Amino acid sequence: MRPPHWRRVPWVLLSCLCSHLLWPVVQGAVTNTLRPRSPSPPSTSPPTLTTSTASASTGSSSTAPRLPTQPLGEPYTQFTDNGQIIFPESDYHIFSYPNPPSRGFTRWDTVAMVAPFWDDADFSNHRGAMFYQEYETLYGEYNSLVRQVDTWIKQFTDSWDYNAKWTLKITWVKVPAYPAQWTIGTNTYQAILTTDGSRSYALFLYQRGGMQWDVTQRRHSSVVMGFSSGDGYFENSPLMSQPVWKKYRPDQFLDPKLGLQGLQVYRLHREERPNFRLMCLRWLNTQPQRPSWGWSHISCPCSWQQGQWDLRFQPIRTGWWDSNSRKLCSFSSWRGGVCCRYGPWGEFREGWSVQSHWHFDQELEPQNWCCRWNDKPFLCDLYWQRRPRISCAGYRPPRPAWTFGDPHIVTFDDASYTFNGLGDFLLARASDENSSFLLQGRTAQTPTANATNFIAFAAQYNSSTVGPITVQWLLEFNNTIRVLHNHHDVTFETNHVDAEGLQIFNTTGLLLTRNGSQISASFDGTVTITVIALSNILHASSNLPEEYQNRTEGLLGVWNNNPEDDFRMPNGSTIPRNSSEETLYHYGMTWQINGTGLLGNRTGSLPSNFTPVFLSQLTMRNNNSLVAECNEDKPCTYDFLVTGNIDLGRHTRMASEQYQRMNTSLNQNPPSISGPSVVEAYKGKPIKIQFSSNSENITFTLRDHCNDSKLFENGTFLWKPTSLGPCTLDILARDSRTGLSSALQPKAVVCFCKANSQCFFNQTKRVGNSSLEVASCKCDEDSFGLYCERTMDPCDQQCFPNVRCIPRKGCEACPPNMTGDGRHCAALEDLFHCVNHSCPVNYCYNQGHCYISQTPDCQPTCTCPPAFTDTRCFLAGNNFTPAIYGDLPLRVIHLTLKEGENASVADVNASVAYRLETLEVRTFLRNSQVQPIFQSTLTPGHTIQHWLVTSEFQYRPRGPIIHFLNNQLREAIVEAFLQAPRGRQKRNVEPKNNVYFYPISKGDVHDRMAVNLSTLETYFKCDGYKGYRLAYDPQSGFTCVSPCSENYCHHGGQCQHLPDGPRCSCLSFAIYTSWGERCERLSVKLGAFLGILFGALGALLLLGIAVFVSLRVCGRFRAKNSYPLSPES
Repeated sequence: MRPPHWRRVPWVLLSCLCSHLLWPVVQGAVTNTLRPRSPSPPSTSPPTLTTSTASASTGSSSTAPRLPTQPLGEPYTQFTDNGQIIFPESDYHIFSYPNPPSRGFTRWDTVAMVAPFWDDADFSNHRGAMFYQEYETLYGEYNSLVRQVDTWIKQFTDSWDYNAKWTLKITWVKVPAYPAQWTIGTNTYQAILTTDGSRSYALFLYQRGGMQWDVTQRRHSSVVMGFSSGDGYFENSPLMSQPVWKKYRPDQFLDPKLGLQGLQVYRLHREERPNFRLMCLRWLNTQPQRPSWGWSHISCPCSWQQGQWDLRFQPIRTGWWDSNSRKLCSFSSWRGGVCCRYGPWGEFREGWSVQSHWHFDQELEPQNWCCRWNDKPFLCDLYWQRRPRISCAGYRPPRPAWTFGDPHIVTFDDASYTFNGLGDFLLARASDENSSFLLQGRTAQTPTANATNFIAFAAQYNSSTVGPITVQWLLEFNNTIRVLHNHHDVTFETNHVDAEGLQIFNTTGLLLTRNGSQISASFDGTVTITVIALSNILHASSNLPEEYQNRTEGLLGVWNNNPEDDFRMPNGSTIPRNSSEETLYHYGMTWQINGTGLLGNRTGSLPSNFTPVFLSQLTMRNNNSLVAECNEDKPCTYDFLVTGNIDLGRHTRMASEQYQRMNTSLNQNPPSISGPSVVEAYKGKPIKIQFSSNSENITFTLRDHCNDSKLFENGTFLWKPTSLGPCTLDILARDSRTGLSSALQPKAVVCFCKANSQCFFNQTKRVGNSSLEVASCKCDEDSFGLYCERTMDPCDQQCFPNVRCIPRKGCEACPPNMTGDGRHCAALEDLFHCVNHSCPVNYCYNQGHCYISQTPDCQPTCTCPPAFTDTRCFLAGNNFTPAIYGDLPLRVIHLTLKEGENASVADVNASVAYRLETLEVRTFLRNSQVQPIFQSTLTPGHTIQHWLVTSEFQYRPRGPIIHFLNNQLREAIVEAFLQAPRGRQKRNVEPKNNVYFYPISKGDVHDRMAVNLSTLETYFKCDGYKGYRLAYDPQSGFTCVSPCSENYCHHGGQCQHLPDGPRCSCLSFAIYTSWGERCERLSVKLGAFLGILFGALGALLLLGIAVFVSLRVCGRFRAKNSYPLSPES
């Protein structure tokens, strides 16, 4: 008997059958081509399908060799000589299914399959051949056949914008029926599968005059054409309802919808869904292996706390899918951009390169496509090849310097001094190979004091990629600052804010941020300046990148990590760091700008004889007790004594402390974590791993709770996986002294294969929306299934109709007058024709359907309703689904939702319906009410709309529907709203179904109506024979159960369910006989009773005789051996 034949090609999305488009890898196929025909004149016929081109992958065979497997480890599409294209649950679930079901495809089918002509074929006699041809047009490649298929899809469906990304053509040529050596006629037909990633179609083409199987030979077979998704979505060919002789001639069938003969078109997708894998693959194809930009990018700050002080980075608002994290991004025109993500504890998560500020949103999209919204880790790996990860290992904080109060200056090398010069001064000048920077400041005499303070600053940045950028900060009344960009006033718009709610001004090479009286400027993501107005004095801080080290001059010193040479004058000479105030004053005056600087000319002239008062002079004149509030802080003391204004002193001290905090935070790193980057485990086997840190006072915790795992505070990790659920292994190390945290997320891979040796850790799949990956399994020859959990059994494949299969042994013998192995059977004798026979009137009872069987005697045969067990639909006893009386009540819930897209009622209705329609158990009916409740403001310009949605679900008697609705619905809805929306924007005026809702919890899902079992039971009736009762099981629902299936008859009695109820046929045994309505009573047979009685009497008689004889013998023996006693003795 011939074995099943298989072809393997890469598994590609057929939306309803599988889930996503993958990367086809196997190359090629040339096939014969077929032409559908039209009854109209030839000019209206579709063009002939062309042969393959050099770019197509090809293959052909009459012996069905196995094609190369795909290196990415994806599932396969398998097609057989029996006219099937099968989508198995695993690579090892290989069955040929030679016998199609007489009922066709139904919603209860568990195997995903496309069947252009499913019937038992036979290639074993060197007759027949199969060809396949595969076309990849992922990136718009031209192919005439694919374009012809696209034209047909557009013509025969409403998919006017359809463009295939992958097409597979399979041709069966001169295929003989089983057994090939006995049968007459062959079939030639073709199937074309096509998908654009979101929509999928199948085209069946039958060669004119090429479908020649002899119908009279197919006595026990019924061809099936159509498809099934394996999860309830299916469609049968219109021919399935036609007489058998028409079923076997699909080449002559004219579909009135298409107007073409020999062509059938099927829509394989239940609904359109965005294909994130395809989006990812197309994006990857447009990107170089390594980006040409960003080669000299800066590293990410190692904590959110550190990054907040590094003004080269700005907060970026994230989407709803990433609400638990925060992002900081820095952009530079000459070295690209960097974005860094941080967790809720401020711990660094990951960083990546961004080409420019304007590409940030575009960069987030492919990251979501490749890493968040699909379950294939290899796509995320490919993404990180195009966008290499950026760590914080090489982070170098900018070097700060600042001026505050009546000018007190801290240089880049942390040397501090007070300088009360009057005029315009050069604070810093720096340059490198790519850019230059200039910072100048203007002072004025402090009112009522012999001192000065800054009233204006100007900065200019120039680079090879952006022109000169000049920013001026000018002090005005009431601590307000006027800002000019290239000598034009800057206007901060109230509706233009960043992720922290701060007003921003953004233009090429410059980002300005305003927070009250503080205005910060970031020049091309390189240099940052912050200016704040307090007590009508400008205070400023400057942060330079490490590229400017050893290249600075001015009042902010020489940045070379040596504070001793910070006081270098323009002529190159240096004064000591511990010089007197007077000497430092004269040093500072050497950096006065002579001529016109960035701030332009002053209005009014400066006094020529101005000399400030020094701290030494002030302390001699005043009582030290007056400045106790300054706590010996010299800048505070000076400003208070020189002005007599304690508020000014406080502000000076506050600014000094803030700058110190900034410097401390910038140079304070979180603890490190050492441990493996990959954790592999096998089900049920515990593993122990030790994580450690280079810091003291560290506490380890798991960010998310994962079942079967535990992390102790000392870093000891225990894991014993027993169940497979979403889990993210996220290890946090927190420093109790600084409050800083670090995170390590090792790759966690678990294997649930039946045996450890079957684990394939190099091919994994993500579990839900988590970082846990499950290894694929390489099954042995005697096992199959997703985890090789099932053992091969001959009964896994169907036997020939009406042939029973014995577990572990296989199919029994073929029916009478047939030969074969029980799975494939053929007639022994000459063929009989039963066309002149008809069924007797009322041959089948209880609405059974009568037909003439294709047996030699042409006997009538009944197809019975499911309750009946005999051949004429009279004896009941099987279980069946109850009838429904009245309108079933509905399961009703209230949903409280939030969205920030200003969606319409129609959009919300469509989006909620889309999610609820795709729940694991499909019971959603409609949304009866969609009502906006109120609005809230998250940040200025960002409004959140709250909605109340009333959703209704339909109870049904069969399957797990009732249990799901009453016990699992709320959890399923919460999970559905945690996932990324997979709808798509509809065309024209149709509402969109991809509104982004904020994640919800069980508290947002409220029960409005749920019906208990006792109430539901009143709606179901067991019509038909008396005696059936309703039974409920959580997995199978309500079922009408016959007493005959529940041991109704006792003592081995045989049960028959008749119209008036069950009836028992009692059995007789050797001694006893059973009787009664249910054979519950036992009686002893009369013959057996008399036999027992006479046998017992005979036994007693024999026993009496034996006793009598024994007594007589004993008496004689005693008389013989006795002697009388004499008196003398």
